[in-house]
Amino acid sequence: MLKIWRVALDDPAHLDPPRLATLDQQEHQRWQSLRKAQDARRYAAAHTALRAILASELACSPSEIQYLHNAWGKPFLAHGPAFSLSHSGPLALIALQSDSPISESRSEMSIGIDIELQSQDTDPSWFVDCWSPAEQRRMSQPLSAEQALRLWVRKEAVLKAVGRGLHLPMSQVVLPLGQSQRMRAISHCEGQSTFWHLYDIDVGQGQFAALASHRVYRQPTVMDWLG
Repeated sequence: MLKIWRVALDDPAHLDPPRLATLDQQEHQRWQSLRKAQDARRYAAAHTALRAILASELACSPSEIQYLHNAWGKPFLAHGPAFSLSHSGPLALIALQSDSPISESRSEMSIGIDIELQSQDTDPSWFVDCWSPAEQRRMSQPLSAEQALRLWVRKEAVLKAVGRGLHLPMSQVVLPLGQSQRMRAISHCEGQSTFWHLYDIDVGQGQFAALASHRVYRQPTVMDWLG
């Protein structure tokens, strides 16, 4: 079963002391290291929400959630659902795939989600190194900033599902350039090619979001996390 939660990060309830106390040492250090107060608050809110959602799924306390990390620093659970977290600006998305537990030996996450806010300052030239040769051959005309950002979000969702994030160049992910309810993407990593099911996620105007998964779903829907 797939669940996707939208979290409003500026809700002060996320930063109640009992919730903050559930963060582990690594999360606490990251939270304290962020220089901008707003970034720090939103990071803490996203991670307390993730713990609360996982705890609800596993019927345990949020403080009992113990993450393992793969070789590229991506967190996962040894005995629990696959999950992915992304946040941008005041919103976070948390995807939970409860029928895909991950073993301790696996580096692949099996699911990835990404969200990005649109910005007037976005420049398509920022993404020039992201495109694979196959994608470049199919680009009959320059991309708009909106098109480039949408493709970036799709690629980042795949990279999160691969389990390496930006440690794997975006050019190693090949996407469909159009839009449809069901899309396929291919990741190339260490001589192996993997197919992914890819979905654009509707989270409202001014934001792009995408989900990548090994599994086929009907068009995913988003629920608001009320905590």
